[in-house]
Amino acid sequence: HSLLNSFTYADASGVPTALRVPLYPAFLAFSLAVSGNSLLFCILMNCAVSALAIPVLYQAALEFTGNKRLALTASLLLMFSPTEIAFAPMFLSEGMFVTMVSFELLFFLRFLRTHRNLPLFLTAGAGAAAALTRPLNVLWILPCAFVSLFVPGPPKQRILRAAGAVLTFAILLAPWILRNHAIGSGWRIDEVSADSLRHNASVVESRVNNLPAQFYRDQYALTFEKAFADKTKFPDRDACLTYEEHYLSSILMKHPGTYLCLFFNPSKLVPDVPTFLENLKLTRGGRGTWDVIIKDGLFAGIRHYFDGRLWLPFLLTPLILLLLATYAGAACELGFAIFEKKWMTPLLFLLFSVYYLTVVGPGGYPRFQLPALPFLCLLCAQAAERFLKRKGKS
Repeated sequence: HSLLNSFTYADASGVPTALRVPLYPAFLAFSLAVSGNSLLFCILMNCAVSALAIPVLYQAALEFTGNKRLALTASLLLMFSPTEIAFAPMFLSEGMFVTMVSFELLFFLRFLRTHRNLPLFLTAGAGAAAALTRPLNVLWILPCAFVSLFVPGPPKQRILRAAGAVLTFAILLAPWILRNHAIGSGWRIDEVSADSLRHNASVVESRVNNLPAQFYRDQYALTFEKAFADKTKFPDRDACLTYEEHYLSSILMKHPGTYLCLFFNPSKLVPDVPTFLENLKLTRGGRGTWDVIIKDGLFAGIRHYFDGRLWLPFLLTPLILLLLATYAGAACELGFAIFEKKWMTPLLFLLFSVYYLTVVGPGGYPRFQLPALPFLCLLCAQAAERFLKRKGKS
């Protein structure tokens, strides 16, 4: 609303905010502006931006292998992912973010093929755009620069081009971070980090003490409300956010083992059947399902969500099986690459899949699988191609 009316990024009261990164809100504002505030047009634009990841992944697969059949397989696997389909029409940044990650993959694979500097710098640019879409990408440039050091070239050239990628990334993010500092939010890309820590700390304490995560979130809110009443200690958002971050981080540091174990939450890989069915008005959310999953396990959460109607997920059996096949194929291809000592494939797996599955922390939402899917689809397509070639020879 503020972007449309005054070209400022502000809350409902008109106060400038750094609550969210700006790229997706700007995209929505543009869609509303050109369509005369049509929500249907915004939904279609959301779907279009999300669908753009499919041809981008096709081109990325061509860069990696030069095999058109393999590229088509990878793009079709992404196209028919139930989670990708479910989030395409929603007013969330996931669809745009997956497309940005696909561009990262495209440019980095082109860098692998050509060993030229420009594709690596374009990778950094796509990474910065992704960070301005979802802030979890803000640290991605560090493993990206590290992996780039393994691409052939003189040692000095490797170091310089890695440094150039980091510099490109930083330059593109700097204006937004400077703007946030100027409005009193500190040297941050957004204000979500405190919210993420609040969620993570509540999940950890829920697991340790066997109480609902929402109980701890309510306790944190009361603690912060009481502390922030002192305006001399907490004059601006930066002071409040810093206090929240330190307070919540100290809770996580008390339970490092539990916290680290929860990073590998298998619920992230579950196909998002609930959102798919909610879009079709067959189920409804907002019933505390994820708290049940975290506290009592995945199957208890499934029973809670579907309220005993366990036949509903079977409506999407073909898409679910396709996603499971994607995971299995990706695992097989990763195993083959390690056995054949093709070490770049595991490095790419860490950069384009493991990073995105772990950086979100203990959260078990299936939408967190989305940015990892493009490379997993590429790996699965390679495994399928390997199988077809062996079958042809036999």
